[in-house]
Amino acid sequence: MGIAYGRVERFHDDQLVVALPDLDVVTWALDRLGVRLGPIEHNADLGLALLRDLANVDAAVHTLQQDTDIEPELARAGQELARSGVPQVAPLDLLVRGVQLQFARIFPGWKVTIGKNHRPSPVKGYPHFGGEGTGDPEPTDATLAQSGPGPGRNHELGRGVRVGLLDTRMFPDAWLTGRYIARPEYLLDPGQDIFTVFDGHCAFVGSCILQQAPAAELHVRPVLDSENDGSAWDAAIAMAEVARAGVDVVNLSFGEIRTDDDSAPMVLETAVKRFGPETVVVAAAGNNGEAKNLPPELVHDGLEPNSASYPAALVDVIGVGALDQSGQRAAFTPHPAPWIALLAPGVGLTGAYVRGEVTIEHKDKNGKILDAREVSFPGTAVWEGCSFAAGVVSGAIAAGTVPGHRSARQALDGLLHPDPGKPGGHIRPNSLASPG
Repeated sequence: MGIAYGRVERFHDDQLVVALPDLDVVTWALDRLGVRLGPIEHNADLGLALLRDLANVDAAVHTLQQDTDIEPELARAGQELARSGVPQVAPLDLLVRGVQLQFARIFPGWKVTIGKNHRPSPVKGYPHFGGEGTGDPEPTDATLAQSGPGPGRNHELGRGVRVGLLDTRMFPDAWLTGRYIARPEYLLDPGQDIFTVFDGHCAFVGSCILQQAPAAELHVRPVLDSENDGSAWDAAIAMAEVARAGVDVVNLSFGEIRTDDDSAPMVLETAVKRFGPETVVVAAAGNNGEAKNLPPELVHDGLEPNSASYPAALVDVIGVGALDQSGQRAAFTPHPAPWIALLAPGVGLTGAYVRGEVTIEHKDKNGKILDAREVSFPGTAVWEGCSFAAGVVSGAIAAGTVPGHRSARQALDGLLHPDPGKPGGHIRPNSLASPG
């Protein structure tokens, strides 16, 4: 048991997520089918439980397939997944569907809340696809604007505004010092010998936010490791904790590029609902806009240039795509994509990064390393991706928020519905009819 690959998704094949009110009846059903369970993790903030170390799943599926009342529907579900291009229908998918069918037979019209624990897309689309150097960070000696007084800058923008930053661990760059809150274990060791490309991701996104809202306060919560990997369950727990803290804006520069059944991951959907009505949740779109133009070995089967990405495509989440340096939609931004609400600069951005040696690798869709090199970074980089466009939007919302006078929702409304009488800004609403 471990990580299972579907057509366009990855998930833990020995874990299930269940709504707490349904937990007893689901565990009863699994026990009747002979499924053995490991520890159960309850989370009251989410109202969900994580069932770990499921065993005897194959035998349980065989039992379900012998149930003549549900076998035709179960077989049809497997055939639909197979037709969609899933390389091999996972027993866990059939177990979930079989349990749902059994309950529907006993209690017509009732459906238990149960789902898989997804992981980020196997295509490394955050912040780049990889291959041939596309999307790699580049070292730069350019200095970022300081937080002190300076011509043409309002350094009070974002004062009193709290921004949740759920990302990788933070590199403690001097430019960021005093501008974020994080536990010691949420920080990278600045003296380590070698870093990965993604070790600088949180610092870069954070600097994109702070360059728009210099006085904002970042609340850092790592949900991804140094390889840009994580689980929906861990991300959801972090989202619920940040929601309880009452932040104004939340930046999520990560995601799952589609699921095999084209539904939203239940865990992330539940977590987003934990935020209050005045909190704005911003998420990066995937960088799959050029999927058809890349070598096949780099693109996971079933991924299209406009495939939806979650949580960006969820209701009540502001999905963000990137603009290039000419103000046109960046080629890697999914299009057409009605789930993307805003477009913001995401190419040629300068931001805080790690200071030291970084291993830059390119991998194929199966994780095989195609090439690798070490590059020295001075603490700043030039980078591109929808991750950073999302940071620009989160910063703009924070900059437009004045606690007690103008909410983050009102600041967002100014971006979604700009005044036609004023010149266009660097952020604009997405439009399917736009040639850019």
